[in-house]
Formats: sequence, C-alpha cells, structure tokens
Amino acid sequence: MYFSLGVKECREDFYDMERELEMLVHELEDPLTRMIVIKGIRRVGKSSLLKVALSETKMPYLLMDLRAGGPLTPEEFYSYFADALSELLERNKRIERLLSRIKGIEIAGFKVELTEKRLFVVRKVLDELDKWARDEKFRVIIALDEAQRLRFIRGFDKLLAHIYDYHNGLKLVLAGSEVGLLDKLLGKKDSETPLFGRAYAEIVIDRLSEEKARDFLSKGFRQVGLKVPDDEISDVISKMDGIIGWLTYYGYYRMRMSHSQAIERTLDGGARLAAGEFENFLSMRQIARRRYIEVLKILVRPSRWVDVKRGLRIALGMSISDKQISNYLSELVDYGFVTKVDGRYVVADQLLAEAILRGYIR
Repeated sequence: MYFSLGVKECREDFYDMERELEMLVHELEDPLTRMIVIKGIRRVGKSSLLKVALSETKMPYLLMDLRAGGPLTPEEFYSYFADALSELLERNKRIERLLSRIKGIEIAGFKVELTEKRLFVVRKVLDELDKWARDEKFRVIIALDEAQRLRFIRGFDKLLAHIYDYHNGLKLVLAGSEVGLLDKLLGKKDSETPLFGRAYAEIVIDRLSEEKARDFLSKGFRQVGLKVPDDEISDVISKMDGIIGWLTYYGYYRMRMSHSQAIERTLDGGARLAAGEFENFLSMRQIARRRYIEVLKILVRPSRWVDVKRGLRIALGMSISDKQISNYLSELVDYGFVTKVDGRYVVADQLLAEAILRGYIR
C-alpha cells in the first residue's frame, strides 16, 4: 500500500521508481560494478529504493541503517554494525561458522555482539564475508544508508577504500541525503581522500513532479477505496512540494480524517520532525546558532548570496564577513537543508520552511 508508513520493502508498495529500481538491481547484479551511490534529499524514497532492490536481487547483504539524527558516535556505530550482522545471520545461518572464528564477537542464537569495539574487528568480519562470497561465487552487498555519517568514525573512509580495492567478493552501496558530505566522503574534489578516483554508478532520486504527485495520491486513494476531490489533491500537492514522504503522511492521515485535519496534521508533524533534524545540526554549532537560523529565515524565499548578506546585517545589527556567509551557505547545502537553483539559495524542504514560519526553530 502506497500510504503505509515506514520504509517500503516490496515492489507493490513502492511507487513509480521503475527506472531507478531497474538501474539499481542491474548495478547490484553486474560483477563489474564495485560501488553504487544513491543520492537525494530527505524523504524522497532512497531507503525504500534500497530495501526493495535488495529484496529483489536475493543476494546476501549487510545493511547498516545510520539514519538516526545527530553525530554518529563510535558506540552507536558498533551497535548498528552488530544489529546488521544479526539480521544477516538470521537470513543466512551459514555465516555463524565464519563469524564464530573472529575474536571479539559473541553469538547467541541470531544475536551478534561485539565484545571488542574496534575497527579491526569490523575489518575481520568483512574479510570473512569476502572469503565466503568468493568461495560461493557470489557477492555480498555492504549497504550503508546515510553513509556520510560514517565520517565521524575515524578510519572508516580508509576501510571503504580497502574494500573497494581488495574485496572483490563485496560490493558497496552508499546512500545519503546530505549530498555535499557524501561527495566529500567519496573524495569528489579532494585527491587526498581515500576514496578519491574510484569509479561508481550513481543514482539520483528527485522529488515528484506535479503530475507524478497527483498520480501517486490518486492511485493511493484508489488502493484504499477512498474518493478524494481533485481540489483537495491540488491543495496538498501545492504544500508538499513533491516530497513523497510527506505525501505519504498526508494519505495516511486522510484515510482517517478530513482534508483540513490531514493537511494540518502533516504540516505540523512534518514541521516538528524537520525542526528536530535541524536542531541536531545546530547542536554542534551553538556559537553560530542564531546566524544559521537567520539564514534559513531569509531562504524561506529564494535569495541570492547578496540578499543573504543584507538580510543577516539587518537581522543581527552587524556585518558578517563574506567568507563566513559563504561557509554558512556551504554547510547548509552540504547537509541538505538548502539547495541552490539558478544562482539562488532556498530551503530544500517545504516543511522545514514551515517549521521556521511556525516558530519551531528559534
């Protein structure tokens, strides 16, 4: 069902992305593809695309879901890694033997625990998975959702490069919504970065066009036997800006309440969620907190760099250096909160803009 909440796992619940899905499945199955990168702003369907493709290939995979907010701590990383191993073990009981050979790992049933929380243990696990894949003549997919968060784990970028170069039994999939940071992890402009120069297949997920958004809502309502007037569908499309995650929220609520109630529930809940994500970003930037917030307030409407400079001077009662302004904008773009279109900056998610207008970010 299109309006089911959470990450989709089967094609029947997954709307429209046939081209992207076929492309991803093809690259997963192509023995020459070493790494796949999936990009797109928050809530456009990257995680669902990844899960559906992994389900369709039937290939063994280790999936680390790093979507939780805030900086990734080493403790959280090792917990996520152990969870991913546990899920892989549950799907492939045969790997218990190879995992049991690794010092620093304990297994109880389908539960894997890391008794030694060190990157060396992670590398040993990947070494064993590579040997298993080579022996069985298939590939194990190492899929990392919101992969850019791994930049907080010292040495992981080098480990990724090592996997790429030497582990032909493994295939990397990196998905991310903080596209600028993902590009930095990939070494797109920095020859000193471990992954610099490695070739990869890239799949970019965009928001739905107005036509596609209308089709998504219409088909979703048909699935649940609900007839919704065209003017209501037009109203929600104008407010959700083609982001399928928010359209799904609206459809879920509209099945249970009136249009006006569903719109308000989606706008308010979405704005609060977007505000929480931005608060995680601000938590590491307390000194410049107000400046970032003022920049977002300006960018509720598309604005040029010079407009941002002027707006900050008015809001703060002081001049900010050109370099600082450029840094603020660059960071907001890297983290996916702001996009640049035709020389103008604007808040990327309409519900983040809604959070600003409602005063949820202050």
